[in-house]
Amino acid sequence: MKIDPTQMLKPFSLTRTLAVLQPGSALQLVPFSERGRVKSDWIIGIRAFSDSISVHGSHWERHPRGDEMLTVLQGCIDVVLDTPLEETRLHVDAGHSLVVPQGCWHRLEVVQPGQLLFVTPATDSEHRQRDSER
Repeated sequence: MKIDPTQMLKPFSLTRTLAVLQPGSALQLVPFSERGRVKSDWIIGIRAFSDSISVHGSHWERHPRGDEMLTVLQGCIDVVLDTPLEETRLHVDAGHSLVVPQGCWHRLEVVQPGQLLFVTPATDSEHRQRDSER
């Protein structure tokens, strides 16, 4: 992926562009559509959500390479963690953040539509269907 250094000199929207943190503290801007091609440590972006489908509510996700920080900018979500004995539901309102620990299976459910800022390990995320075995 070719990097254009002039892209950093213009305002951009984190709702359409990912901020990709490269080794050595370099920052690269990448369109959301190219997320699957990103080879770096971390990505930062903002995702609008209207319902649970828009935030992968139908499947579990985990990040073996690091913690994930979720910050609700508008609206509210429930973050559901698949803990050893049962599911744990954590309510996150606008203006609040939650760190999902490295390797913890989780999914999101929308309580009120809004926007979510995420700081996520860029690679090796794993997914499984909601109704699958633990």
